Amino acid sequence: MVLLVSGWWGLTHPSPTDREQTTVTAARPVVDEAIARVAAAATTNGGGVVAVAGFERIGTCDVSVFREGARYRRVLVAVVPPGSEADLLVRVADALPASYRAVVSRGDSPRLTADAGFWVLLTGRVVAPGEVSFVADTGDCRPAGDPDTADPVPSVPAAAITQVLSRLGLGTGTRTTASVACVDGGSFGTVEVRADPYGGNLVDALADLDVTVVVRSPRLYAFRSGDTQVAIRAHDNATVVTATTGC
Repeated sequence: MVLLVSGWWGLTHPSPTDREQTTVTAARPVVDEAIARVAAAATTNGGGVVAVAGFERIGTCDVSVFREGARYRRVLVAVVPPGSEADLLVRVADALPASYRAVVSRGDSPRLTADAGFWVLLTGRVVAPGEVSFVADTGDCRPAGDPDTADPVPSVPAAAITQVLSRLGLGTGTRTTASVACVDGGSFGTVEVRADPYGGNLVDALADLDVTVVVRSPRLYAFRSGDTQVAIRAHDNATVVTATTGC
């Protein structure tokens, strides 16, 4: 009788033994926690300057012939002095929980790979000199589960970005916000403005700001002002300015 009851319970209350039995909605807290852990590790002891992006859908897929699924992700970019990118990957890997089984491959293209649990993959790689991108995603395919992609609006001083845009002579650009809960309480959030390309030298435009400079170069600049960390990335197609607080 016990075996019959156990079998019936297993059939009617299955545990998620495959990614396809879970949802994007259920995976989101794991994604957010992984990014929050990266943010904390990357900024420890005055390390890099970071910026988090929203929880975004990156594509649809088929869980089965009859079930459509989706894949979502959240990205964090860390700005560090060029040449120290691999050291950042190792520092983050060392700070992650042992359960993540994080490893960093060395070589010309260093890369971090970790398992955040619940089939959430965490990766980190160098995308440009001084820029390291960390991505936590929900896996190849799982049911969406009607996920809520909204984040609380972060409390970031508006002047942090306004001052930079004014110095660079750029307009207001396109503004987005994102935030995640910190592992030990509180929240971590970013305001990002994507403006027109900047053709000048960032050092010349920003060198006399009363801030603590973390990265100083003509096309990449990052600093701390009080509890706010600011990064300016002058790309060929846009100038990305981010201001981040928390964790």
